Order: sequence, then C-alpha cells, then structure tokens
Amino acid sequence: MTPEEMQSTMEFILNQQAQLVTTVDKLAAKVDRTAESVTALLAIAEIHEREIVALGESQARTDERLNALINTVERHISEGKNGKGGE
Repeated sequence: MTPEEMQSTMEFILNQQAQLVTTVDKLAAKVDRTAESVTALLAIAEIHEREIVALGESQARTDERLNALINTVERHISEGKNGKGGE
C-alpha cells in the first residue's frame, strides 16, 4: 500500500468514526428525551390511578346513599299499599 493509499484509508476511517460518533450522540439524546417522556407519562398514569380510586370510593358512597333512598321509598310505598299510610 502506498503512503497516499494509506493516508486515504486513514482519512476514510476517521471520517467514518466521526460520523458514527455523531450518530451515537444523536441517538443518545433521543433516548434521553424518550426516557424523560416515559417518566412524565408514568407520573400522569399514577395521578390518573389515584383519581380512579377516588372516583370508585365516591361511587361506592353514592351507591350506599342511593340504596338507602330506594329502601326508604320502597318502605313508604309498601306501607301505603298495606293501608298503613296516612289516608
């Protein structure tokens, strides 16, 4: 291999290495952004989970109150049909 060929080969290798370093740096930055996005999405999911639990608890309390109302109305209707009402 002539000195010119050797120089040309070395320049080619150095250029390829520089391009590879640039590509790896860009990919690393994208991975960092993706990790930040995933972390943010996880935080949002945890907030939604807490909200869903709170809504479920609220729904259970509402169901209890609604059942109590239904029972009261049914009792009043039943008492009225049995002649125990205030007629």
